[in-house]
Amino acid sequence: MRREEEIDLVRKAKEGDTAAFAVMIRRYQNLVYATAFQILKDTALAEDVAQETFVTAFRSLRDLRTESSFPPWLRKIARNLALASRKEQRRFGALEEAGELQSPSADAEQEVVSDRRDADAFGEEVKRIVSSLSETLRFPVMLCHIDDLSTRDAARFLGITEGALRKRLHDGKRKLQERIVRMAEKSFQVYRLPPDFAKRCICGCRRARTAKNRTDERR
Repeated sequence: MRREEEIDLVRKAKEGDTAAFAVMIRRYQNLVYATAFQILKDTALAEDVAQETFVTAFRSLRDLRTESSFPPWLRKIARNLALASRKEQRRFGALEEAGELQSPSADAEQEVVSDRRDADAFGEEVKRIVSSLSETLRFPVMLCHIDDLSTRDAARFLGITEGALRKRLHDGKRKLQERIVRMAEKSFQVYRLPPDFAKRCICGCRRARTAKNRTDERR
């Protein structure tokens, strides 16, 4: 999408055109979601914040002075809402056994444990992928990249030429890369927004606009 087209869509959205804003949602929904997820580390919370971001942006579009600054303005809204959500989650988080809120140090320790658990799970999956290689490719990979043997020593140990060993290493690494990419793609499915995300955002925008109109009528 050209910059001029985007500016035109933002102008239309400012006038209340939800169809134009829906195009902007689809364009930026994954970036907004990624911004929220980086802060919250939770798919459900990040999705809620992403939806709230677009509803808030639609409601506040008239405050946007320059249409061309829509992307960083939208990112700022997403970041602020995600930080507020994280603060709220920590405030109403799980209580300790003694009935007191977790201290910041306990919070940090829990995050470290969670990161270590994720790293261990990833390591186990990589080991499984390495084990799935044929014996011909697995041994060179393990000897050179896990046991850190030189290609010369590994070739002598396997009774093959160094050139043959390098060829097996090349083939093994290529297969590993393919399988790890497939594993990552499968894992990333969890972090994708549902197909009706933009539609739900627009429904929220319309409800917000209706509520604002009613408030204005009462004044």
